Amino acid sequence: MKRTSITKKNSIWLTFIGIILILGIGVIVGVQSYRENISIYEDMAFAHVFTASINVDTEKPQRIVERQDEVRECWTEFIKTADPFSTVFGPGLTDDPELEELCMYWQDFFWYIMTSQAASNEIRYFYIVIPTEDDIIYIWDSDIIGSVAPAPMDHGNYLPKEKENLMRVYRDEEDVEHLIFYREPDGEITGTAMYPIYGDGGKVLAVACLDISITHVRILFLRLMLHIVILVSAVLIVTGIIYFSLLKAKLIHPIMKLTKATSRLVKDLESGVETDFQVDVHTEDEIEDLARSFEDMGNKLKTYIKENTAIMVEKERIDTELVLANKIQQNMVPNTFPPFPERKEIDIYASMVPAKEVGGDFYDFFMIDHNKLGLVIADVSGKGIPAALFMMMTNNMIRNYTMSGFSPSKVLETVNRQICAKNKEEMFVTVWIGILDLDTGVLNASNAGHEFPILKRSGEDFILLKDKHGFVVGGLENIKYSDYQLQLDPGTVLFVYTDGLTESTNEKKELYGERRLLETLNRCGSTQPEDILKNVSADAVDFTGSASQFDDITMLCLRYNGRDHE
Repeated sequence: MKRTSITKKNSIWLTFIGIILILGIGVIVGVQSYRENISIYEDMAFAHVFTASINVDTEKPQRIVERQDEVRECWTEFIKTADPFSTVFGPGLTDDPELEELCMYWQDFFWYIMTSQAASNEIRYFYIVIPTEDDIIYIWDSDIIGSVAPAPMDHGNYLPKEKENLMRVYRDEEDVEHLIFYREPDGEITGTAMYPIYGDGGKVLAVACLDISITHVRILFLRLMLHIVILVSAVLIVTGIIYFSLLKAKLIHPIMKLTKATSRLVKDLESGVETDFQVDVHTEDEIEDLARSFEDMGNKLKTYIKENTAIMVEKERIDTELVLANKIQQNMVPNTFPPFPERKEIDIYASMVPAKEVGGDFYDFFMIDHNKLGLVIADVSGKGIPAALFMMMTNNMIRNYTMSGFSPSKVLETVNRQICAKNKEEMFVTVWIGILDLDTGVLNASNAGHEFPILKRSGEDFILLKDKHGFVVGGLENIKYSDYQLQLDPGTVLFVYTDGLTESTNEKKELYGERRLLETLNRCGSTQPEDILKNVSADAVDFTGSASQFDDITMLCLRYNGRDHE
């Protein structure tokens, strides 16, 4: 994936922010300035037209309307022979005193407008009109731009919006819009200020209008925007240079040093170099703190890897020893089947699956003499190596005392006494032990806190045999145990196990339990010990699913065939 450097990223962001800043400042300042200039020009135009309107002789516009043809003819003759800018309208042009007075009235207004235009070059036209529903009559018109003499009594066409506003002023309506903006054919923007001319009795006789150019305001606005852009751009460039210089010195270079130092650390770790990890960054700020944290992390990482390597070596050694211990433990219990191929009186099969590499469960079976078979299954408290060592010790003692001719109860009492004498770790073991007479089928057994055995007689279902329990071996000194006898007829099956089987749990934390175990045994359909154990193991695995094995699982099954079995 292509990466972008921090400098480039910051350049993009700074440019983007600068553009937004320029636009924002330009728009805000420009619009405000434009509004203020427009307001100034509006006030100026309105002041001129207001001053002009209040100086109008209210009787003369009406008289001009009444004698408009005569006034137009007289004025036309005047401007043909004289310059209205320097020549005073006087006697000789007409014999009519009133007509002369009306023409002089025009010239006075023209000079007034010229004086106003000297104060502001933006004034373009001044005219007085009488609007009607069908027409607009010019009473007086002065073209300031072209320096043309006033031309009275003209008719002109107005835009609908302008005519509408003229009629509103003429009708003396409230909230009159005094300034109308429109664009002339030559592209110049002008504004028209309007004010009513009142006669006697407050009646509006005409409307005074003054056109003023707004183009200058627009030019000022554009100039102001240009100045703002130039100023902000200059500030942006200077700020960017300073910013990038600081960024490079305070951030980019230290980060590059951190990157190089980290790469060097990786190489040191790969090659096994044990030198101290150092980062040459001295910015006296958070970056330096980060560098010191990197140094601390790198040195601790080296120490951790060194220690972890030693731990892994030790773990591999322990794993190897545990594998060997597992093989030793598996070899300590009978694991060759059939174990007594020459003895047709019995079929026997057993299995042991520890929860860890080594476990605390164990089973055993051995011939005591020619006709007696010893059977043992036990479960040591705890798991792992301590339980395995305790198991081996207990198994050896049980086998030795059983081979010495002790009864099951006597074996348990003797072993319990010896374990309690040296049991500082306070471990204990549950034991079921039996001695089977192969000639008669009589089983003499004793139970030290172990699970109930399960029995199946020929033609019947498996049932739980609730024998008498004694206390666990290694729990208390001087415990007495009792024996009980069972008569095993030909075809009888004996099944003993540890609690790791019935207490197996699935993902829902449900126990396998004795009921399911009995149902599985009765569903098997075979009385061969190997078939029975494999069927129970498969059902237990199917029940637990993905749940991990919590405890050792040990099973032993015996089928008594009788003395006469071939």
